[in-house]
Amino acid sequence: MRAVGAARRRAAAASAEPDVALVLDLVAAGVQAGLPPARALEAALDALEDAGRGAQAGPAVPAALRRAAVQLTWGGDPWTAWSALEGECGDRWRPLADALLLSARTGAPAASLLVSAAASARAERRWAAEAAAARLSALLVLPLGLCTLPSFLLLGVVPVVLTLAGELLGG
Repeated sequence: MRAVGAARRRAAAASAEPDVALVLDLVAAGVQAGLPPARALEAALDALEDAGRGAQAGPAVPAALRRAAVQLTWGGDPWTAWSALEGECGDRWRPLADALLLSARTGAPAASLLVSAAASARAERRWAAEAAAARLSALLVLPLGLCTLPSFLLLGVVPVVLTLAGELLGG
């Protein structure tokens, strides 16, 4: 049973994209190590792809994100690169784009913006998981009641009623 669950998790991870917060943290680590933000993004994507080639298949790096990283590394216009990425991948990578664009536009330290965006992405994911758990508990009330109420009646109430009826009718 554990092997099946582990295999499912590996298959899901291989087909999914990498976690946005993880990529943000990896890029922040590269920037803190002294790499320019575009090169740090490219190095983070390389690291994710290298990890995906190991014994446990990791998530696939989107080709659009790789193209944006290469465009930025080669001096392309950041707004053009990120808008092309948004057109292909939607809003999923917006925290990364916003942090790097804000850094490029204002000169703010990219590492602190990336770390803050990663923390925000994790908090948002945690809130979504808590909301899903709350919805699940509300959805499980009816099936749980439908399963336990008949068993309670058959095992708790019916024997008492039969015993009382037997005593009243017999005595």
